[in-house]
Amino acid sequence: MKKIALIATCGMSLVLSASAHAEDFKFIPSAQQKVAPTANGLTSQFTLANPKSGIAMITTRDKSGLAELHADWIDHIFVQAGGGTMILGGKVDEPKEAGPGETRGSGVTGGKSFAMHPGDYVYIPANTVHRMVLAPGQTIRYAVVKAHN
Repeated sequence: MKKIALIATCGMSLVLSASAHAEDFKFIPSAQQKVAPTANGLTSQFTLANPKSGIAMITTRDKSGLAELHADWIDHIFVQAGGGTMILGGKVDEPKEAGPGETRGSGVTGGKSFAMHPGDYVYIPANTVHRMVLAPGQTIRYAVVKAHN
């Protein structure tokens, strides 16, 4: 657990260091990290920080996500509780532009699957197809740091 805390701290510093000043520091105790459902209904999230250089969030989910590809974002995912499967690489099935530099689709063809467990870290470079898949009844809680490429 100490290793994941160190990695999480390093990931947060990537996002926060670009714009942080001594008076801009942030400390959010876990008791204050209350996730709330997102508009799409797939996740619940709590934003930890949202500087110009990226965003850091706590996310929980009990449903599989869509396939995604971000042209300008790097994702650092730190699994805190629960588990699931991360599919990395391949091609987005039925791709649709969800926003500038953002492609989503129904699934992934040709990717590689990885079982995720508490303490695991996933690095997703920009322009890498990825999808989080949960089995029925499965849940996951993770911290994600999204940094500009």
